[in-house]
Amino acid sequence: MLEVLSSTRTREREWILIKLMEIDDLPTLPSVFLNIIKLMRDPNTSMVEIARAIEADPALSMKILRLINSSFYGLAKTVKSVQQAIVMLGANTIKNIVISASIIKALETKEQTSSFNREALWQHSIGCGLIAHHLGNRIEFGHTEEKFVAGILHDVGKIILDIYFHSELRTVIRQVQQKNMPFYKAEREILGIDHGEIGAYVAETWLLPDVLVEVIAKHHDYNDDHEYADLIALIQFSDMLVRKYQVGSGGNALVPELDPLVWQRLNLDEDSLAGMEEELKIEASKVLGPIVEMRK
Repeated sequence: MLEVLSSTRTREREWILIKLMEIDDLPTLPSVFLNIIKLMRDPNTSMVEIARAIEADPALSMKILRLINSSFYGLAKTVKSVQQAIVMLGANTIKNIVISASIIKALETKEQTSSFNREALWQHSIGCGLIAHHLGNRIEFGHTEEKFVAGILHDVGKIILDIYFHSELRTVIRQVQQKNMPFYKAEREILGIDHGEIGAYVAETWLLPDVLVEVIAKHHDYNDDHEYADLIALIQFSDMLVRKYQVGSGGNALVPELDPLVWQRLNLDEDSLAGMEEELKIEASKVLGPIVEMRK
């Protein structure tokens, strides 16, 4: 029986991967986005060139300035230009705002009757980004601005499943509800693949940085030896907290138990977490601000 189930999952997995590669209307990111990412990867690119590339898309420029001047960044003075924003916050911060805003916009252009509440999923995802950003700064963690964008994008594969594998996703959701099991485990049990791997495939087609592709792929599979183990641990931990604080919904209400190695990697324990919980809850409660600004 086990061999039959394994064979079925393998066939389902292969079918999903083939269909993914054959999809001709997969959400794409605007050409200005690709140009910006290309420029930012070149160490010889000046801030002026980056600013001009962003300003080529007035809507994106306004989105960046609105978010930077929102309560999320809490700057003492108003930022009036993209170039000023780059000087004050750094090109990496701007890059990740561009990535987040572009992807949210691209995925919202697809009309589809959803299997779950997408608004709640974005709240969950941005809440994860907010907590990862704050917690990472609090424990003096590395990966600077990747913390925020990795949190936002960790569940992007669920939206891809909802758009292109609607009936399969509904079967997964029934399994999650009936067995009260983690979403990714139900996906693997039924589909032989999970939203992490699917999201990573799409992230690669979007030419996102390797660190984001890997975190999306592995955010349910912590490995202490992974090149980006630090960031994967932080996103797993932040995902657990945003579920615990009931910010939005990742598809079910189950709060996962984390591998002890994740706690160790972040140098955290129950006592140290308890000392930060109130401020983390406050950060998570800011979720609507970034959502509104990035979706305008």
